[in-house]
Amino acid sequence: MAAAEAPDCLPSGTQAVAITGGGVSTKVAVAGGGAQGVVLAPQNGGDWCQWAGEAAHLVDEGYRVATFTWPGSGAEAGKAAMTAAVDALHQSGAQDVALVGASKGGTYAVAMADELGAVGAVALSPPSQFDGLDARSTSVSYTGPLLVMASRDDPDVPRDDSYLVARPADGPSFLEIPLAAHGVAMLKNKEHVEHVTFEIDDTLSRAFAG
Repeated sequence: MAAAEAPDCLPSGTQAVAITGGGVSTKVAVAGGGAQGVVLAPQNGGDWCQWAGEAAHLVDEGYRVATFTWPGSGAEAGKAAMTAAVDALHQSGAQDVALVGASKGGTYAVAMADELGAVGAVALSPPSQFDGLDARSTSVSYTGPLLVMASRDDPDVPRDDSYLVARPADGPSFLEIPLAAHGVAMLKNKEHVEHVTFEIDDTLSRAFAG
């Protein structure tokens, strides 16, 4: 682990590190404090500024938040990035960690939730499979709190594909938003941002309470 320059897009006091693992180096930014950590995994090709608004909100809610820039394409790089983000949270003081991701990040969040010991998982517009990772409810071993959100008319990932990640038989874990937006874009729609934010907050509260 080596120190890195933190981006200006994240809350004041954010610190950044570069963590090497799996043959790649991942830049991870950590903001906030407390024992409850949240990873914000960006979309394919996204960087650590993609979740800036949600990161600021979660820091205000009292969470320690980590987000990162994908270090490359492919499953090994993706797994290394997710692991690095969780490690950075634990090393900075977080005891429990929940995973939140959009699109590719959502697939990784759910597919790796059990492996990374997550107490909760939230996925916005996740493809059911990406980079060879399978996030379908019939394929993953994770059984903790889960929320999958999808836009009704998502232009990139069909709503029905994201639905395969949810576990409706175990309770309400899927939310359809009447939009034509993808991933983090759901948090930028003025009409629905409060609802989307509330649902994420509620899932995180239940995850850390359990």
